[in-house]
Amino acid sequence: MFGGGMAVCRREAAGDLRALLHETTLYDWAARQPGRESFTGRGAAYGVSLGSRRLVVRHARHGGALAPLLRDRYLGPPRFLREIAMSQHLQGCGIATPTVVAGVLYRSGVGHRADIATERVDGRDLAEIFFGAAPPTGELRNEILSATGKAIRRLHDCGLIHPDLQLRNVLIEDPSPSLSAPPSPSAWLLDIDTCRAVRKGDDASLRWNLRRFARSWEKFNRLRGPRLTEGDRAAFAAGYSATS
Repeated sequence: MFGGGMAVCRREAAGDLRALLHETTLYDWAARQPGRESFTGRGAAYGVSLGSRRLVVRHARHGGALAPLLRDRYLGPPRFLREIAMSQHLQGCGIATPTVVAGVLYRSGVGHRADIATERVDGRDLAEIFFGAAPPTGELRNEILSATGKAIRRLHDCGLIHPDLQLRNVLIEDPSPSLSAPPSPSAWLLDIDTCRAVRKGDDASLRWNLRRFARSWEKFNRLRGPRLTEGDRAAFAAGYSATS
């Protein structure tokens, strides 16, 4: 607890977090760090270091129809509590997703604002990979799409769907430069606090989730040129259908 609210964090980060919250908010602190990296999304996020941990710090903001009205104010329990629980649940199912290191709530009238810090995973999201300057080709391209399909299948096999399943919310981890033979690409799921459970056998919800992902695919093709092809769809489908 602190004067303006409360924080939840991993034990090893508690001392560093407590010290900075005496002076400022977590997000404002991250925005002022020299050497920070900026990431675009629903407002800027910052790549920084807190002690020995490399983090991505973001400020919670509403999307969709609520954004103009509420912007960054929330009612009820902070969403980062759900994000912490969902991250642990997904990791328990063998699904790669960044660990939540800290969540901070700041009281604001009858509601609150919040900042969230997750571990930094080096990599690029699918939109950046396929619609950037040098998209992958050949076997690497197929491996990335197959890894994406497998990650989404694991999510569905765990009894969950991701209502905002899109290219920006799948990150492909960069292999370590120290490895002489890089492993197959690893797909991480992001923005997982919206994930929700579905009934066993609810195939209609799973198909809806796959269509949601396909709409993101089609949107980027429409806005930036047809980079993702029917052959790419087949590679993704093969990964999703794999039983391993």
